[in-house]
Amino acid sequence: MLKSVLLIALLCLGLKGWAQEKTPFAPVDQKDMKKVLQLAEQDSLSRKYFTHLLGVPVNFNANLKLYDFIQEWMGTPYRFGGDSKGGIDCSRFVNRAYEFVYDSVLGGKTSRGIYKELTEIVSTDELKEGDFVFFKIGRRYISHIGIYLGDNKFVHASRSEGVTISDLNEPYWKRYFYKAGRLIGQYF
Repeated sequence: MLKSVLLIALLCLGLKGWAQEKTPFAPVDQKDMKKVLQLAEQDSLSRKYFTHLLGVPVNFNANLKLYDFIQEWMGTPYRFGGDSKGGIDCSRFVNRAYEFVYDSVLGGKTSRGIYKELTEIVSTDELKEGDFVFFKIGRRYISHIGIYLGDNKFVHASRSEGVTISDLNEPYWKRYFYKAGRLIGQYF
């Protein structure tokens, strides 16, 4: 018993000395704290802005660079093979988004090419912001691609609406949905 008490006393003294050797945190400058709070407030306002503007709940973990990109391209008309604000197709839109937002060059692939060469298949339960959603619209092969945003929403270049945000639960998209995937080795 005495040995246990002595051992505990020595441990406490040793831990006390160890704790005292650590340097305390430097005091935070009020200007620095003000800057941090302003940035946090701007970040919060950005999320509210994109939620209101795009009609998609933008949560705390959302990549604001992605939503900035979407807002910039929203309403751009669809044009097969297009690659500009004058008109863009679905695969080129996804390529542009990945280049701008994730610094990943997909290489101008078609939706089928992205599916075959660059994608790990994930279940719809595992979808995360930035994942791909693939569709077979009126064909036996993949003919459309979008980027998942969360809450069953995805952004894409639609033939009828141009760059827009749609819901995977809408009957049209539910009917033609094929699979979801993630860029190989990419974990957002």
